Amino acid sequence: MPDTSAVIPRTQHVALQSRLLGVLGAGFLLFVVGYIMVPIVVTAAMSFNDATIIRFPINAWSLRWYHDFLSSPQWTGALVNSLIIAVGTMVISTAAGVLAAWAFERYHIPMRGFWYIVIMLPLFTPGVVLGLGVAIAFGAITIAGEPIYGSHGLVMLAHSLWAMPLVFMLMEATFRTIDHRVIEASYDLGGRPARTFFEIVLPMVSIGIISSALFAFVISLNEFVMALFLTTRDSQTLPVLMWLSLRSAGSPRLAVAAVILALAVYACLTVVLLWYVRQVRKTAS
Repeated sequence: MPDTSAVIPRTQHVALQSRLLGVLGAGFLLFVVGYIMVPIVVTAAMSFNDATIIRFPINAWSLRWYHDFLSSPQWTGALVNSLIIAVGTMVISTAAGVLAAWAFERYHIPMRGFWYIVIMLPLFTPGVVLGLGVAIAFGAITIAGEPIYGSHGLVMLAHSLWAMPLVFMLMEATFRTIDHRVIEASYDLGGRPARTFFEIVLPMVSIGIISSALFAFVISLNEFVMALFLTTRDSQTLPVLMWLSLRSAGSPRLAVAAVILALAVYACLTVVLLWYVRQVRKTAS
């Protein structure tokens, strides 16, 4: 007969280790969640502070700084600039990234590895290098007598240097999941490549496109370093204005701006989640 006296302690030891790992895992999870949530909650609470400077704890609560933010042409103008640049960056980087990823997936490209590195290189380049380089390379160019430096378009192109590689990387992985037999069937039935791409391929990867586009939007909305080099007073973005304001006076208006930026990011994540759930339900039905 087997020696049960040795089996039972071993089983208890395994169960004890399992419980210990579960407790450690739960504790680490709570630590990570707390580490993430504490700055967000404190910043959101600080935006309702009635004091003239950022200080904690809060003695009086008020919507004073939200009214101040919304009634300030400088701050609302910076928010509008950020949204315009983010939308433009989203359009440019999504269109370029999707087409480049499709070309890499579908067609034979000479020196494929080299061009892949070139596309991904800006993603790993410091923003100060890209911002300074774009400012030096294009700062003196004028279009119809108007300088391109300080324009929304130049900042969009600069932000796309970061956003487009991300779109390309996500979409390349997404294109690998589609069934290419469907595409070949479309070609056999007389479908032209352009029509097949827009009517067959794009609907199949709609989740990836929406996700990539919103990620590009978020990257541009929150980008600070390149915008600091490339914007003027009339085109400065909200992160740039926040930094300049922090150097002069740290009022709770900064917390209001941070909350607005965070809400924009969370709204994008909500759109991605809802779109994903919709597509999953459509596939399941």
